[in-house]
Amino acid sequence: MKKVSFFAALSLSLLLITAVHNITIHMSTALSTTMISVNPLTSSALVGQNFTIDINISDVFDLYGWEFRLRWNSTLLDVVNVTEGSFLKQGGNTFFTFKTNNTAGYILVDCTLLGSILGVSGNGMLATVEFYVESAGESILDLYNTILVNSQEQTIYHTQIDGIITVVTVPFFIEGPYYTWYGAEYWIIEIEKHLIRLVSNY
Repeated sequence: MKKVSFFAALSLSLLLITAVHNITIHMSTALSTTMISVNPLTSSALVGQNFTIDINISDVFDLYGWEFRLRWNSTLLDVVNVTEGSFLKQGGNTFFTFKTNNTAGYILVDCTLLGSILGVSGNGMLATVEFYVESAGESILDLYNTILVNSQEQTIYHTQIDGIITVVTVPFFIEGPYYTWYGAEYWIIEIEKHLIRLVSNY
C-alpha cells in the first residue's frame, strides 16, 4: 500500500508541475504587452507612386533579435526596398537581411545583435518597407510568423497588428475644380498651373 501511495503521490505531483508550467506559459503570453505592428495602420496611395510603411515594436524588454514575414496582394503592390530601423542598433552592431518575393507577395526580414551583449528595451522602429503601386484596389499588409528573442535566446511573447493600404486611381482633368466618383467616395480635385492636388474626400 505504501508503494502504491508513493507512486500515486509522485504522479499527482508531476501532473501539478505540468499544469502549473502550462498555466505560466499561457499567462505570460496573455499578459504580454509587447507589440509588433504596421505603422501607419491605414495608408492610401496613387497608382504609379511609391509609399513606405514602418514595422514598429512597443513595450519590449531585452530584445536581441527579431524576424517577421509580411504579405500583400501581389497584383497591387511590389516591394522596392527594405531598410533596417534604428531600434536594435541602439544596442550595438547588428546583422540585417531580407528576402523579397514579389511574385508571391511576401518578404522575410531578419535582424540580430552581434556578440554577447544585452538586448534593447523600449519602443522603436524595426524596419521600413518601400512599395511601388501597380494597380488600384485594397490590400491587407499582413504581419505573420513574427519572432522575437531576448539575449538568453528565449522567446519574447507578443501580439502583432496588420495594416491596410488603399490604392486609388485619380483621373486627369484639364480644368477644375471637379467632382469625380471613385468607388464609394467623392474626391475633390483642384488643378492649378498643371498641378493636380487632392484636396479632400468625403
